[in-house]
Amino acid sequence: MSKRITTRWYIGAWVVWLIAFIALIVMVRGAQGASSPPAGVILAYGVMAVASIVTLVMWIGALVKLGMQQAWGWFAAVLILHLIFLGIIGMVAYAISGPEDTEVVTRPSTA
Repeated sequence: MSKRITTRWYIGAWVVWLIAFIALIVMVRGAQGASSPPAGVILAYGVMAVASIVTLVMWIGALVKLGMQQAWGWFAAVLILHLIFLGIIGMVAYAISGPEDTEVVTRPSTA
């Protein structure tokens, strides 16, 4: 996966997760006296789950790409920041100033 795809999808999924989380809090606070949670809570949990899966896949894709480029400093930074729950900072930094994609062309042998 390219840097552009992984970073845009990661950041987009993170924003969607954050919006769904805020909506979840608003719905739960609004239904304090009700015996059952509003139906929108299930939808919010579903959106948060899908967004979490997308961020995980894009994070792994970015790590694989950094490993293939042998950009070990960026690899460590993105990995460590994600593991200490600051993954969005690592991915934004990678999007802004991380190593650019390099195309590798493999030519078949002529012999």
